[in-house]
Amino acid sequence: ALRSLMPVQNSQFQRSSDAPSSLPTIDFASNDYLGLARCRDQHNLVQSVYRQLFSPVENSNSAKPSVRQQPILGASGSRLLSGDSHLARSLEVNLAQVHNRPATLLFNSGYDANLSILSSLPYADNDAVVMDELVHNSLVMGMRMGRLKKDRVFLFRHNDVMDLARVLEEIASSCSSLSSTLIVVESVYSMDGDIAPLKEILDLAQSIGAGVTVDEAHGLGVYGHTNVQDLTVNQKNNGPLHGNGANSDRDTICGKIEGGTGVLAALDLESHPALLCSIHTFGKAAGCHGAVVAGSSTLISYLVNYARPFVYSTALPPHSLISIQQAYYSMMGPVGERRRRVVFQWVRLFREEITEGITTLKKGFPDLDFELLPSPSPIQAVVVPGNERCISVCQHLRNVGKFDVYPIRTPTVLRGKERIRIILHSHNRKDDVHTLTKMLLQSLRRLAIPRHRLKVASKL
Repeated sequence: ALRSLMPVQNSQFQRSSDAPSSLPTIDFASNDYLGLARCRDQHNLVQSVYRQLFSPVENSNSAKPSVRQQPILGASGSRLLSGDSHLARSLEVNLAQVHNRPATLLFNSGYDANLSILSSLPYADNDAVVMDELVHNSLVMGMRMGRLKKDRVFLFRHNDVMDLARVLEEIASSCSSLSSTLIVVESVYSMDGDIAPLKEILDLAQSIGAGVTVDEAHGLGVYGHTNVQDLTVNQKNNGPLHGNGANSDRDTICGKIEGGTGVLAALDLESHPALLCSIHTFGKAAGCHGAVVAGSSTLISYLVNYARPFVYSTALPPHSLISIQQAYYSMMGPVGERRRRVVFQWVRLFREEITEGITTLKKGFPDLDFELLPSPSPIQAVVVPGNERCISVCQHLRNVGKFDVYPIRTPTVLRGKERIRIILHSHNRKDDVHTLTKMLLQSLRRLAIPRHRLKVASKL
């Protein structure tokens, strides 16, 4: 069946009668990990900087052009034409410093950035691209748009470095002439929530002269050098958290901590010789829109000339550029640090309660096929095999608990690996996490009972 857009929640821009009162209201679905997209203080910060930059020039006789002559709502064109600006250039310089790379280039979205890299690189006939089997659709589509023949694109088993080595060895043995190899991975995988073994992958790539592209879409803002310990699954809950989430930062938008710049930064791999580039998307933890590619000056210059989504798209508007700038300010400072602590407190709480609950269920139902995937990140996935079963659990959570959660079904994931994808955020409340886990386990038990009875009856 074709999908359709879901009804949307009531907001301040709608009359209360415009939306059904039964819609879910508690967010366990969005990628707004740090709550910046809905933070009033963050909005005020962006608006304040925007007003400072684009306030009218009082002296109309000044030789300096009035800002009113500059586009303030839209960029007005692509970066190669009228859409470039000092604001965009200075932001790119700053982001290059943040991500410890020689240069960066802004894109309108993470999808555009991934399409640009994979479709525009100058592949030779014997070159090869090796991708983790679970990389995002944008990376797959980038390859399909590119020049490389299909038989020169290879997959390796998800996060399996030994299988990657096997594939690379087969490629090397099948090529009679010198060729280049590009390995494509994500730092945090969006459907499983697990972390790529980036150091092992980069070291392996370096040993054979290959390059690596890392998509940091779900790593930016969530990980950095201040919370390396959160890269591994930790069941231990480090004591109670005072308060019920993190929404207001009126007293904390100051100081300098500089965490939250991604998994590569957390592992001190940003300057690894095998790293071709990294992609950092702003539509998730940064709470705004756009993306940046960080790499060598040569790569960035090449993308400016040959990346079609960059060349032929109107550039990001000034307000988006300021939103990105201020998102980094918050993510890297005390605001981001405090919110990350809250997020991972909820991750540990959720995993502890669901693990204990499923273990208890399996004692009564040994053939139970539910599973909590081993994710240390805010992306948590409970496998409920079968599209219909997965949908029924989500409908119960949405209709009764008012939890905004979604089923991830076949063919998005492999058959038998359908799951309920749950995202933990800094704006979630402790009581809501408790209630969610309780209702989820109740739903799983209801599914297990008739299945168990059928198995018992079949043996009679």
